[in-house]
Amino acid sequence: MSRKTIGIDVDGVLADSMSRWLQEAERRYGIKALKADITEYELSDVFPILTHQQILDDWKHIWGNYHEIRLEDRDIPSITDNLHGKFDIYVTTANPSPNIQKWLKMNNIVYDKIIQLPSHTDKHKLDSVGLYVDDFPEVIDSAIKTGKAAIIFRQPYNDEFIKNNSGVPVAYNWRDLEDILMTQF
Repeated sequence: MSRKTIGIDVDGVLADSMSRWLQEAERRYGIKALKADITEYELSDVFPILTHQQILDDWKHIWGNYHEIRLEDRDIPSITDNLHGKFDIYVTTANPSPNIQKWLKMNNIVYDKIIQLPSHTDKHKLDSVGLYVDDFPEVIDSAIKTGKAAIIFRQPYNDEFIKNNSGVPVAYNWRDLEDILMTQF
């Protein structure tokens, strides 16, 4: 029996980059917000005073200082190590930062391959990946529509999708994710 390949997203699934972005937004623009306040995936919809370019520039800045970005869950290294016994793990991201690999290494995250794509909407086109773990509803929806399995990693901005798509497995944390992957796939 061949191993399944899972595609795991970086920002919002492996990396708690949103908390770091919020720190930067407060420092640069005086914006005070919590992750719970981010109820839309597009940050410019939540903070209309910021341009799309400002947000992209801030994202590049925080990934330029990748050592300041925390894990979404401190158990990720041990969980990815355990999952690697059953799955090939591809890190799939639309984040173009050259520091992704350094961040993964710094945090001892086990993976087989990194695939950096030009757009989130390209993820479901990866023939080698049959199961996606992502926080972006559009990625989950596209994967399912093309016959692939998907698990949504819960963030405040995907609550509406979760409410309206009860058949999609939801991981509220990395222990949930591990349990879903080990028992359902």
